[in-house]
Amino acid sequence: MLAIGKSVSEIIMKPALWPENVKVGDVVYPPGGALGPRIQYSIELVIVHTGEMTVWIDGQRHFAPAGTVSILFPEREERFVFARHCETHHSFMHIHLPDLPADVRQRLEALPWPLPLSTAMHDLIRSALNLSRSPLSTADMLLKTLGLHILLRYLGEGERLLAGEEATHPAVERARQYIQAHLSEPLALADIARAGAVSPPHLIRLFRATFDRTPIAYLWDQRVRRGIELLEDTGLPVSLIAGQCGFQTSYHFSRRVRQATGLTPIEVRRRAWGGADEQTRYNEQEH
Repeated sequence: MLAIGKSVSEIIMKPALWPENVKVGDVVYPPGGALGPRIQYSIELVIVHTGEMTVWIDGQRHFAPAGTVSILFPEREERFVFARHCETHHSFMHIHLPDLPADVRQRLEALPWPLPLSTAMHDLIRSALNLSRSPLSTADMLLKTLGLHILLRYLGEGERLLAGEEATHPAVERARQYIQAHLSEPLALADIARAGAVSPPHLIRLFRATFDRTPIAYLWDQRVRRGIELLEDTGLPVSLIAGQCGFQTSYHFSRRVRQATGLTPIEVRRRAWGGADEQTRYNEQEH
């Protein structure tokens, strides 16, 4: 979410924010590796996976440890030195936006440097790297779209930090994504903690601090939320929706939906659809 300034929709409507070109790469520097000096030609995001990076920008020193993402701006002189005692693995994305609106650049320049590397940002960069090697005829257009997506996510995450909101703990983010991908499956706390790469007690503490609920309570909240979405947006029978959202019975699903909304599943659907048509009445009778 963008907490400061204009909305995302207002930003992406600017024709100048469509990239002319996007280039993505991945490199491992040996201990003591260096780059530059050079003049930056585009907006560049640099993701440090392991090792560290020190960069002098117009003579000013900046430091980025592992697990961070940094932004570089065009027309600045840069010189890089990487970790002296270990390899430095980093990914990079050049986003060529020669007519970047001044207000957008100002917002990007105002962000903390570097930002913590979120799980979502990491996954987007890996997707971009895979896409850069894709044989699809639409790969270039897809990469430009993804490049804009990544830049806007960087802006959103940075402005969230500026607003005083702490970044989500990586273990929580990993666990949350695992939950979303496995809603229909039987999940135990141990499974979720394993996905988060932490112990179950530690994950409980992290979830309580982040969401004010346990991982299992969060799981059931997400199952109900997904079930309500399917009720509102599809014509699937209630029993099938219950199964797809991880409920063992339609009764359990209906009870949780009523607790969340004060309505039965069929009433949730009626409210969303503006009344019951013949197919809805059929589904009520059959399911």
